[in-house]
Amino acid sequence: MMTAHDVPTVLFDLDGTVLDPAGAITEGLSDAIAAHGFERPTPETLRKFVGPSTDSSLTQYTSIPSEYHQAILATYRGGYLDRARRVSRVYPGLVEILRDLSASRARVGIATQKPLPTTNTLLEDFGLTGYFDVVSGARDSLKPETRHLPHDKAGVIDRALTLLRDDAAGRGETLGPCVMVGDREHDIVGAAAHGMPCIGVSWGFGDPEELLNAGAECVVDDAAGLRRAIERATGVAVSSTSSGAPPTDPLS
Repeated sequence: MMTAHDVPTVLFDLDGTVLDPAGAITEGLSDAIAAHGFERPTPETLRKFVGPSTDSSLTQYTSIPSEYHQAILATYRGGYLDRARRVSRVYPGLVEILRDLSASRARVGIATQKPLPTTNTLLEDFGLTGYFDVVSGARDSLKPETRHLPHDKAGVIDRALTLLRDDAAGRGETLGPCVMVGDREHDIVGAAAHGMPCIGVSWGFGDPEELLNAGAECVVDDAAGLRRAIERATGVAVSSTSSGAPPTDPLS
């Protein structure tokens, strides 16, 4: 039974869950691979790159020799932010959900395998930073200063929970029910490693079959369905009429 000191927690994946990359990832990777003289992957293959780390996806989904991976990554990331700023968008209804969650007693976080520096930049660019209490991203193999960060989904989630747990302890609170929200099997498997349920969203890059086979608590098709699923998982009423100011300076 949840007490007044138990704080519900909702962690969101970024790409395919909160932010629609609209080709910034898939087209950018295709162009980077072609720029280094390799055949462009099929659209179906490129969609698989959204979710896991780009480094591991080049190994898993292409036959490109590993000695070319870092150069391809450098080309891709060199143009990614400009492309993302032009074409990406926040999925319908997500800003309102984040606003209302941030005005509730829940803690809200990002847990993504996108490199942390890029994640922070995009959240700032799209005006989302203030809605999150914690931002947990992955290491960037091109930036040695991020070497201490995790690279896998379970590790990214673990870091988010650790930061939130330490912050809650300083407030005399403990983390209550926790739920992940994501669009790929990696989100579900990563959450399961911490005993957390995961709500799957159908508007991203994994289809409902992938999500349910991986063990998603449920799969929702729109923002209204996501509100209901979060309420069921956490016990927090995600009111659609909240107007409180969002928190600032997330942990990262």
